[in-house]
Amino acid sequence: MSFGENSEFPRLMKRKLALIAIPLDRRGGAETILKLVARALARRPDWDVEIGFLGGQAAGEAAGSHQKGIRCSYGFGGGKAMSEVLLAPRLIRHRYDLVFSSHARVNSFLAAARSVGLLRSHRLVARESTVLLDRFKGPRALAYKALYAAYGSQDMIVAQTSYMNERLRDVLPRRAIAKLRTLPNPVDEDLIVKMSMEALPGHDAEILSRRPQIVWCGRLIDVKRPTIAVDVLAEVRRRTGEDYELTMVGSGPMQAELRARAGELELASRLNLLGQRDNPFPLFRAARAGMLTSATEGFPNVLLEMMACRIPGIVTTPCAGDLDMLSGLEISAGFGASEVAEALLKVIQGGDRSALYGKTLSERSPDRFADMLLRAPSSYPGGQR
Repeated sequence: MSFGENSEFPRLMKRKLALIAIPLDRRGGAETILKLVARALARRPDWDVEIGFLGGQAAGEAAGSHQKGIRCSYGFGGGKAMSEVLLAPRLIRHRYDLVFSSHARVNSFLAAARSVGLLRSHRLVARESTVLLDRFKGPRALAYKALYAAYGSQDMIVAQTSYMNERLRDVLPRRAIAKLRTLPNPVDEDLIVKMSMEALPGHDAEILSRRPQIVWCGRLIDVKRPTIAVDVLAEVRRRTGEDYELTMVGSGPMQAELRARAGELELASRLNLLGQRDNPFPLFRAARAGMLTSATEGFPNVLLEMMACRIPGIVTTPCAGDLDMLSGLEISAGFGASEVAEALLKVIQGGDRSALYGKTLSERSPDRFADMLLRAPSSYPGGQR
């Protein structure tokens, strides 16, 4: 179903309509949060929920398969820059009770559309995916600043951490700064626990049964610094003499570099590159420790997912704000392999910390997050419907 077609589900007037706008139908941090909100709203009897993907439908996936009560509409192509204009036919046809998005260019387009009356939404909420100007400089940073200039017609702009909130104040127009709120990312603990109980495929089960595993999950790209994880493995083995393996979940252009680095350190047989997984949670559940090595993150949702899987110990670099608010997490003193290895040894040698995660997880339910979005004061000129 494309954006311009009639809905397969006639809307009842008594029901509220939400549009969750996502560039691509893929597994990523921002996409996960948006889908969590969609599912939380869809469980409520008075809401109709649509996920509007800017890109085309993923191969082999049936529309609407994400959850009963959620319908999916698709654009065309790869969901790249300017594909957000494909939302226009959908915006013209409907009046929404909530529109929620998370990527800067989609947020910018929706804010502009509301300013000129193209988008009629009782509430418009934009979530920031990362601290973009920490990641990008030069022409790309200027392009993002231009996108931020259109912000301001939203009812709420969600920062994931207090640090992100402060950095956004440097780039947002004055009319948008007043809309800023810090809302910690939600996590669907019940769903993750259920998914983590799925049986491992035979090859994965054999890998994880050989030796204690340190699990790493993310895209194999520079900002995630996956080669540091290999260096950390070497440092832990050097300090302890214990035989650990590193299991890395994710895909990206650095795979060959990782294999080469493991070979240099004589760790080729201790590195498991498993590629992208739709359900990495059984791997988390079977690991001895979890590790994050990123240079910068908006907020690393994978840490919450590892907590939900009750990994006995989790270590991260100081790559985002408010990490010290996560109970049971060990934060390295710096970004180097030696410092991350030091933190990792604390969680490996210090006993099971999983009992400490409950406080963090209980405070981050998707329903609670959705409630906070719906409490945003509406500035829609049409008033309350």
